[in-house]
Amino acid sequence: MASTVTPTQVRINDPYQQTVFAFNTPDSKLYLSRESNKLLNVVGSDIIIKDLTVTDPTIVSPSTVRAIVSTGWAIQDETLLNIASFSTVDLDCSALVDTLVGGAHLGIFINYQYFQTVEENNLSIDMFHIQSDGTVTDPTGRFSLNSCRILLDIINFTKSGSNVVAVSKNLSNTITISGTTYYRRNLNPTDLVLPNLYSLAFAEYREYLLKQDYLLME
Repeated sequence: MASTVTPTQVRINDPYQQTVFAFNTPDSKLYLSRESNKLLNVVGSDIIIKDLTVTDPTIVSPSTVRAIVSTGWAIQDETLLNIASFSTVDLDCSALVDTLVGGAHLGIFINYQYFQTVEENNLSIDMFHIQSDGTVTDPTGRFSLNSCRILLDIINFTKSGSNVVAVSKNLSNTITISGTTYYRRNLNPTDLVLPNLYSLAFAEYREYLLKQDYLLME
């Protein structure tokens, strides 16, 4: 496995996976999809809608930490994301400072940014090493504050020499990364504009069903 995984996904709605507008010109797909996505701001920004839970981390080799992210839904960069397959991410920690000695952690992110292009732009699930001062160890250049907006989970790990001997989830709700405060599972209340979205959406439907039951009893 690897520290970055591209899961099966549907991005609703982007120029490549156009599910709302079916116009034939590239420009219409490019701009109309972006404008329709802005309606998601009514719900919130960079939030988890459903699931995307992370398993307890495990040690799969003397120095490698693994975690698995479930399927689920999120809103990131004004795009509704349906992650439709499990993502297994690994990180070799043999050369990385650990939590016990250096106060470092591992972080799992949704990595996605909307680009003004009709070419496919996939999201990925990434695991990074976060140093105690908030610096991300990122030799591949994948980490960006613009694309890694949702922190799914934080992992503690302890080493003996180059080997990882213990791993666990960090239960803190926040961590500072590159000078920005990240909330675990993005539980920042300021990002959620409409917290009762689902109860509001289905309240009328429930009332309709109750009326139907009442009519049947008459």
